Amino acid sequence: MSRWVATDESGRPDWRRPALRVGLEISLVALVAAYVAVHLSSPLVVAVLVVAAVVGSAALLFRALDRQAYAWVRYASNRAQESQRKQRREREKRRRRQQGGDGDGQRRRSDAEE
Repeated sequence: MSRWVATDESGRPDWRRPALRVGLEISLVALVAAYVAVHLSSPLVVAVLVVAAVVGSAALLFRALDRQAYAWVRYASNRAQESQRKQRREREKRRRRQQGGDGDGQRRRSDAEE
């Protein structure tokens, strides 16, 4: 998994660290925008700055959401592959047992015929 998306003990993607990181990044964007807006005198420039801060915050949020969703899809895909491998192994074991059992039964019949 990406080092940006943390996992818990079971290997599932954890949402707490990415949420904290995004919250801090958005706070940083808001604080910088507020600091710059306080020192500007033009309302038009302040408005542009506020819009840029909101768009930047939304972009950060959607990027984090995309990474988290991708991590969950990857986790589910790996789980499905493991499940399919397990089912395939079980089918092969059953097939071997049935073939081995049928082979013994045929040997017994051929021994009885002789």
